[in-house]
Amino acid sequence: MAQYEMNLRDYWLIVRRRRMIIIVCTVLVAGSSFWFARQKVPQYTATAAVKFEQSTTLSGLLVEVLAVNGSDNIETQVSLIKSYPVLEEVARRMGKLPQTTTGEAVRESRSYQATLDNLGGKVKASRVPSTSIIEIAVTSPNPREAKELANTVAGVYRDYNKANRNSRVTEARKFIEAQLREVEGRVKRAEEEVWAFRDANRIIAPGAESTVLLSLFTQVRGDIERTRQQRIELEGMQARLARNSAAAHDDRIYVDSTNPNLAKLASTQSELMLERTNLALEVTDRHPRLQAIDDRLREVRAEMRREVAAQVAALRTREEILNRQMGDLLAKNREVPATELSLQRLQRDAKVNDDLLTLLKTRHQEALIKESEGIEEVSIVRPAADPTAPTGPETFNTMLVGGLLGLMLGLVLAFVQETLDTSIGTIEDVESYLGVRVLGIIPHIDPHETMQRLIERRPGLAQVEPDALQSHALLITHFDPKSPVAEAYRTLRTNIQFERMERGGKVLVVTSPTLQEGKTTTIVNLALTMAQNGQKTLLVGGNMRR
Repeated sequence: MAQYEMNLRDYWLIVRRRRMIIIVCTVLVAGSSFWFARQKVPQYTATAAVKFEQSTTLSGLLVEVLAVNGSDNIETQVSLIKSYPVLEEVARRMGKLPQTTTGEAVRESRSYQATLDNLGGKVKASRVPSTSIIEIAVTSPNPREAKELANTVAGVYRDYNKANRNSRVTEARKFIEAQLREVEGRVKRAEEEVWAFRDANRIIAPGAESTVLLSLFTQVRGDIERTRQQRIELEGMQARLARNSAAAHDDRIYVDSTNPNLAKLASTQSELMLERTNLALEVTDRHPRLQAIDDRLREVRAEMRREVAAQVAALRTREEILNRQMGDLLAKNREVPATELSLQRLQRDAKVNDDLLTLLKTRHQEALIKESEGIEEVSIVRPAADPTAPTGPETFNTMLVGGLLGLMLGLVLAFVQETLDTSIGTIEDVESYLGVRVLGIIPHIDPHETMQRLIERRPGLAQVEPDALQSHALLITHFDPKSPVAEAYRTLRTNIQFERMERGGKVLVVTSPTLQEGKTTTIVNLALTMAQNGQKTLLVGGNMRR
């Protein structure tokens, strides 16, 4: 048997039949949404904007160009804004953490961690599309706190970036200052020794030969001192590299050398360290990308150790050659009087120390200039202002969305209930459930309406007893043969006749599962229509329950 296909009219009938479910769901969900929207605490949002302009050295730029998998540095800076170092300093400046609290103490304290998590939950950093501007939005129930936190985060992030970028220049300046203090003391002592020796021996000026030897001594000794100084610096660098060969991956190794290869390797190391720090905020130490960066760091540091070792070996060779030249000069100077030779030695030491002092002062001035210039990649372009109105969805919009969701839920529940309803409501349901064909449909007989029509047609029936008149109304095929109900009985009679032609049989039984369902009315009216059609009809009434 063909399946019945539902159309729009059937769906509309289902909606009308289950309209109470739809209305109740819509009203309940919309009312709940309105209540929750009214109960929500107002939130205020303050937004500050910072501009990031990456400053890159020539070697760093070369490494960046040659890099295969370069990451978006702006997105990296967005992640750094909510990093723990920035949030720790923000908490200290806002008085939520003691000023003397160290980073290790913060990491070990759950209360401090909860404070940082609370601050981080209020901060949201995002990049303005197609620009280098980062917006820092802070949401809080207190508008003043939202403004203060947004401006503090922007300021701390700017200071953190500046300190991180200028740390190498500061370390170089401190190293030069320490060397400068030491050499100044040596120069002062050497000059005092020269004047004391000349005064004690009454020497006005050295001889011509001694002057030549002194010049040569000064030049060679200066070369030896410079070579030795470079070797000591490189050996110190080599020692630091050796100590940090097995260090943690986040330990930065400072390299101070004019060698372009070392400068390039140092820049590569810094870029890898920055990339690893940013990636460690999102993944664990076992992540393949993090392990690949660690392997690359080990390779870079190994290359740095090899480069430094090669330079140390070259300087040692040069120092040996200069020492041999110094030995030759000393052999030629054996004929010079001991007093003049001593004076030359003192003057030579004073000259070497003076040259070294001049060099260190030049380097110190260069370091001061670089430090005063400073590398500022972050600038605040728009400080946060006091928020004037709370943010978040409006009550009406929330209720409207809730009403739409309630309507959808009501429709779903209505169709679910309609699907679970096993009652028979259509002809197709009857045919599908019983497996037989429906022969006819008899409308409901309204006795009072039928009696009114009979009285209008035959006024004399008004004098008949009500029970008898109701019996007349139920025998509608006889007393009201032109009514739609009588026509339905005649249609049923015709269909039964066609069915008899196909299947045969002369006995027709009418029954029902319960009482008062109209069995007698149906069989009597059907018998009347058959008799009216000229068929011999015998009507038998029986009670199958007795």
